Amino acid sequence: MFKKILVAEDQQSISAGLKSTLTKLDIPLIETVDYCDNALLKLKAALLKNVPFDLLITDLSFKEDHRLRKLRSGEDLIQQVKKIQPDLNVIVFSIENRIGIVKKLIDVYGINGYISKGRREAEDLNKAIKAILRGVPYFSEDIVALLHNAGNISEVNTSDKLILELLAKGLNQKQISEHFKKNNIPSGSKRSIEYRLQDLKILFEADTLPHLISIVKDIGLI
Repeated sequence: MFKKILVAEDQQSISAGLKSTLTKLDIPLIETVDYCDNALLKLKAALLKNVPFDLLITDLSFKEDHRLRKLRSGEDLIQQVKKIQPDLNVIVFSIENRIGIVKKLIDVYGINGYISKGRREAEDLNKAIKAILRGVPYFSEDIVALLHNAGNISEVNTSDKLILELLAKGLNQKQISEHFKKNNIPSGSKRSIEYRLQDLKILFEADTLPHLISIVKDIGLI
């Protein structure tokens, strides 16, 4: 069983609920923080004392307030955590369900679990803890369904994402082509970009380029 867990959650009622669920699993030490910066400091301090945490549970969204912060989201926290403690187990606990974000957390940061906030969160947390202890990742049912329908995302390469990001910033196809050429990025002719945008419109069933940008933003691709 995990011996030392850190919970990063800025809503006190949710944080208390998580701690209550974890306490029932006979975990010796459970600490909570409501800022990502504080979470990172605790993780660093524990490493320096050679008593590291073995599991981080974090939300993705943290409300802005008067306090100055370097880390503004759970993703920022996970990114920094993986630099100092790559083997730390991480469970995301969030209402975020955009496939682009979920896949990035899994593929780039290698999170061990993803639990959707909702009616089954306590049950899912219990299952996730047990699964991760066996070396098996755990995802809520809705996240599993989301991942099963992620085929379109896998067909979008790095150049496609750059085209979409530049288009979303207001650049036209000629300006995007110039950006590609300036930075020595292959397939940067205006015609190539035009053809790829047509393919992406078909892939995501978008009627227009603004509709395409709206779709890829909604799913968290850009």
